[in-house]
Amino acid sequence: MPTYPPSPPVPEPPASKASPSSSPAPEALSARTPGDWWRGLPWDGEGWRASSDPDLADLREWSAASWRQKRPALLRLLLRLGDRTAHPLAASAVCCRYARRRGLGAGAAWRLYRDCIATGGTPLDVDLWRGLHGGRNPLPQRAASLLLARLGDPAAHALLADKMAAAARLTAAGAVFPATPVVLPQGQGVDPDRLVPVAPASAGLFLKPRHGHGGAGAFRLRHDCGGWQIDARPVDATALAARLNRLLEADDLLVQEHLAPCTALADLATAGRAPVLRLATARRPDEAPFLQSALLTVPVPDRHPRDFLHGGIQVPVDPASGRLAAGILLGAPRRPIPRLPWNNARLAGRILPGFEDAVAMALGAMTALPGLALVHWDLIPSTRGMVMLEGNTGGNWILATLPGAFGLETASLPPLLRAWLPT
Repeated sequence: MPTYPPSPPVPEPPASKASPSSSPAPEALSARTPGDWWRGLPWDGEGWRASSDPDLADLREWSAASWRQKRPALLRLLLRLGDRTAHPLAASAVCCRYARRRGLGAGAAWRLYRDCIATGGTPLDVDLWRGLHGGRNPLPQRAASLLLARLGDPAAHALLADKMAAAARLTAAGAVFPATPVVLPQGQGVDPDRLVPVAPASAGLFLKPRHGHGGAGAFRLRHDCGGWQIDARPVDATALAARLNRLLEADDLLVQEHLAPCTALADLATAGRAPVLRLATARRPDEAPFLQSALLTVPVPDRHPRDFLHGGIQVPVDPASGRLAAGILLGAPRRPIPRLPWNNARLAGRILPGFEDAVAMALGAMTALPGLALVHWDLIPSTRGMVMLEGNTGGNWILATLPGAFGLETASLPPLLRAWLPT
């Protein structure tokens, strides 16, 4: 069984009867307001101190330099000065708001601010990492996104960023993707009635932007004799049309089948939302890919799926056997969850059905993209078997390293990624 890291608990917010629409999304917890002036700072991903991990320190220095090198010389200087002056000012305001929302005392708030400045992370980045590991985050989200997007083949990164193109390429490698009966093109208005013929009342549809990430803009859509529903909430056709057309201003929309959970995992589903299996596949340069870790996310009732702290129970999976460990809620990482609190469904010790098929599918997809160091594949254990949703090369470092905190990884990521540094 995994051991839980000895660290202070992250306090939970007061219990509430929040609906899916009122449950806070992660950007709300990050307190990125007003005007999004915090977003992207520091632009080069660098904090005031080097990463505590020597491999990640070298990787962060290289990725920041690579990012700056693509800018004109004068702009590089201005960006560097802006990072070192604007970031501390922005962080002070954002950390104060975050500390108030989380109920942190003065000492914890001051430590939060110092962590943000030292690492270049957001309050959520540094607070959650310290709650899990007891130290400073060695690779916050901005630094992780800059780094992971630069390691390996740029064309393969671009392919995975396009969900349609990736599905077409990886289907030939044996991956199974959701059926996509309709693609709504960017910039063209749409009447929701156009979707009625492809929206079976029993299962419904799932819509997501073609180039989206992190679940932004994605939602479940159903139509029956009572009208339309978005994520199980009634909505009139006018409001639905406005939402669709707003999303279509930025990207194509993929209209896919909604995947029902397989019977063996029905007790882990919530309001029709199946658990999601995330498999991390990795490779060293010029070597075969392997499964690095696995994590199952179980949706929490009455919580928004994008609520990073409370929207899903994170369950590490033994990569050798497919056996589940006890789960944790990121908002309270010191409290192991061997069974779901709302229906007593077992987690710890349970064997994940279809795990070997999922691993084979992910490794086949990784083999088809030989120029990548690390890909996180999201799959649904559905009624028609394991179905791949997408692959991500810019994954969240907290989730990427979570199985390793419980001894459930086959290789440490920092030295593996460092082997991909250009010589």
